[in-house]
Amino acid sequence: MVEPPTPTARQSPMIQIAAGSFVMGRDSGGHPDQRPAHQVTLSAFSIDATLVTVADFRHFVEQTGYRTSAEIVGFGMTAVEGMDDWEWKKTQGASWRAPRGAHRAVAMAQADDEPVVMVSWIDATSYCKHQDKRLPTEAEWEYAMRAGAEGTRFPWGDDPKRADGRIGLNFWQGKTHHADSRGDGYLYLSPVRAFPPNDWGIYDPVGNAWQWVDDWYGRDTYAQHASGVSNPSGPEKGWARVARGGSWWCSKRSCSAYGLFARGKSRPMSPFSNNSFRCAR
Repeated sequence: MVEPPTPTARQSPMIQIAAGSFVMGRDSGGHPDQRPAHQVTLSAFSIDATLVTVADFRHFVEQTGYRTSAEIVGFGMTAVEGMDDWEWKKTQGASWRAPRGAHRAVAMAQADDEPVVMVSWIDATSYCKHQDKRLPTEAEWEYAMRAGAEGTRFPWGDDPKRADGRIGLNFWQGKTHHADSRGDGYLYLSPVRAFPPNDWGIYDPVGNAWQWVDDWYGRDTYAQHASGVSNPSGPEKGWARVARGGSWWCSKRSCSAYGLFARGKSRPMSPFSNNSFRCAR
């Protein structure tokens, strides 16, 4: 029997999630792939309290010599303030070490406590396996991030501001992506504990960085589960894997996907400067 790796101080603690049921999706609004609302029942599981950080991922690479998808292909997809809405740039040398490109590695260096980005679904899966963990299913992810809230865009309600009047997540506040007002206090990524956790102690349930989950994407997945489902794991195959939660690049006027309903999707090897992940078990 192979012993699981010894956890390090860098790893996020895991939150124990009891078995239960919740309503996933909605009956109106949003994109068709978010409909209909349907009952989901899940067995107990655990999930990381935070997104995997730069320090976490560096430790993994130092232990294993792992090379990410971006490092293998030699580029990643980046976005920075001043670009047009929906614009992404293929940037040579971009990787988790320099997610906005090697030429910006110093000027736009990430802090160790920010979520690692420019990681593909393949990279995320490899990291979790090394920790004797896995990516959460899409249903597990939403159940944990909602923390008992149903039918709302955020764990605390439908407004980006929490009850105390403060913005509760990291997203883009500019009218366009040419400039961000920084109303949430950040231009790009924020530390993984910068905002209060949800009621179950999970940080960044929405915003900051898209979060890979295990499922293949299916436009009609929710429709197939309309009568209810237990422990769903998504389609058996597909062209893209699902990511949830939105990111710092999502704004009210473009990519307004920050929240608990939107279902992002990308090819498994795609590295973007706003994709991250957390692990489950």
